[in-house]
Amino acid sequence: ALEAEGYLTHPHTSAGRVPSNRGYRHFVQSLMGHAELGLAEQATVRHQFYQAAPAVDEWAELAATVLAQSLGLLAIVAPPRTRRLRLRELELISLNDLLALMIIVVQEARVIRQLMPLRRPCAPDELSLMANRITDQLGGGDADDIRRREAGDPDEQLVIEALARALEHDAERAGHASIAGLGGMLSQPEFHDAGERTLELIELVDKRALDSLIPEGVAGGGALRVLIGEDYSHEELSDCSLVVSPYDGGPGAPGYVAVIGPTRMNYTRSIAAARFYSALLEEMLQTVYGGAA
Repeated sequence: ALEAEGYLTHPHTSAGRVPSNRGYRHFVQSLMGHAELGLAEQATVRHQFYQAAPAVDEWAELAATVLAQSLGLLAIVAPPRTRRLRLRELELISLNDLLALMIIVVQEARVIRQLMPLRRPCAPDELSLMANRITDQLGGGDADDIRRREAGDPDEQLVIEALARALEHDAERAGHASIAGLGGMLSQPEFHDAGERTLELIELVDKRALDSLIPEGVAGGGALRVLIGEDYSHEELSDCSLVVSPYDGGPGAPGYVAVIGPTRMNYTRSIAAARFYSALLEEMLQTVYGGAA
């Protein structure tokens, strides 16, 4: 009866029945219930994240790596995308007489580190006072705001110009997603005899073609989404499903946690993991940075 109604399919004459895409959808929508990771696993993952560097790119890379290893699937974690970065705090650390390390903390949960050549020898206390003054006067401003300020001191003006360039350059690459787990994905039986399809998937990942891997609008915010089989209309991934859980990062496009695997993936665990990691990333943005706003 289940086969007649389309919930099971019979792929080969000698094979048993397996769930169809309609069957998987029915399980996810009606039978699975609310899925959560175990408390012990949640505590372990949370500890790993709070030991990592306090930067959203580091968190995204860690999330993709750990998620891919725990699920054996392809994981894509994107930090929130923003068109501009705004100064939260500046620090200048003396490395030698004519070189300092510029550490820029921005409100969009990023840390930028850059070497800063100096015009003349500057004492560590002098650099610290300069950094504090710039933070007090320009905190909250983006590259354009910072460029509009002219300092009377030429050394401070040099730092301001370098700060504006660093914010502008980093804004261009902010929001790049981290991808992990291609090997685990390709070890799935669906790809064993699919040479051309396997190469196309490798090429998509290698080129970081996220527009192809994540359909437009699916990760645009709101609730967790699950696309199964033909819902996930991509030739190279016709036997796969996609789980996407967006998370809030303040103004701008939201970030997301995505898992791609075969349609027979463990939906309970995959959905629970995607939901937990996205909630954890949002929590860390709030806790460490007070949100990206």
